[in-house]
Amino acid sequence: MKILKLVPTALILILLTGCNSCNKSKSREKPDVSGIHLDVKLLRFDKDLYDFNTKDYAQQLAVMKTAYGPFFGFYIEHFAIGPHPAADSVPPMHDAIMKFISDSYIRSLQDSINSHFSDTRDIEQGLTNSFKYYEYYFPKAIVPKVVTVNSALALGAFTYDKDMLGIGLDLYMGPNNVDYDSAGIYKYLQHKMRREYIARNAMEVLYNLNFGSTDIERGETLIEGMVEKGKKMYFLSYVLPDAPDSMIVAYTAVQTKWCQANEYEIWKFLNEKDMLYKNNYMDQKRYLDEGPNTPGMPAEAPGNIGSWIGLQIVNKFMKETDHKISMQDMITKYDAKSILNKAKYRPAKSVF
Repeated sequence: MKILKLVPTALILILLTGCNSCNKSKSREKPDVSGIHLDVKLLRFDKDLYDFNTKDYAQQLAVMKTAYGPFFGFYIEHFAIGPHPAADSVPPMHDAIMKFISDSYIRSLQDSINSHFSDTRDIEQGLTNSFKYYEYYFPKAIVPKVVTVNSALALGAFTYDKDMLGIGLDLYMGPNNVDYDSAGIYKYLQHKMRREYIARNAMEVLYNLNFGSTDIERGETLIEGMVEKGKKMYFLSYVLPDAPDSMIVAYTAVQTKWCQANEYEIWKFLNEKDMLYKNNYMDQKRYLDEGPNTPGMPAEAPGNIGSWIGLQIVNKFMKETDHKISMQDMITKYDAKSILNKAKYRPAKSVF
């Protein structure tokens, strides 16, 4: 069985030398968004929930319902009460809230959140910048309010209706966090569980809400799934124009450099396996899902490698059209087959 060739270690070290900008594409447009006036302020639901401990319950309930509307009930139902069979009785809201906020594990997570996120100005600025680019490319888009929660390690980012975006701060407290290790969260996932990923993941769930789900589509060929994922990655690269390339596909810098150096071999591998134009669901899971690596490839090959190739295909498509197609049209009017036909994607063979 043929496998991908490895890039010499010395070359990887050379590629990784230098400033952060060396890990960022130089071709990404960064339009002037100074005329777009918005300022993201985090709504700290996670903190406000604990005011039930110190204030009159009825008074605080009214405050929470006024401040958060239906989101308050949604949170209590899904996080404080949790999943339950429809026929089962559930505790009164008062009991559910007080039990939740007095739980020692939840309290410990909240203490960690309070410590890690005592100052959130950098997060607000990052979200403000991304939302400005989002509004630039999609002028009619709804810019949501951003609500932070303690998700009990369940969700890092999610949307509620069209106008509210939730951030589970407990999932951004930094790799190697003791809570993550004790919860059994894989190390390959922990590398992106840091505050720098909040804006990136927020924009990803907005994309999923407006343009496509996160689910792999049955009946879709692998190459179509790759291009659809590539559209999302392209979107992320332009609403986060200052983010390193590695963050766009949620790789490490080393993984990104490996992919860049082995692009030709990755594409050759996928073609020789004769899987690109088949609608094998397990192949889609294998090459489009996150994982510590990609089965059948060298250990250095990261998981979700199909999304990375998909991004290169979409980049080539936009280059072939001289970037005259708007991002919105590319996402909504061009299907995977049209993009593939125009892109004529054929990565050059590495000279190393």
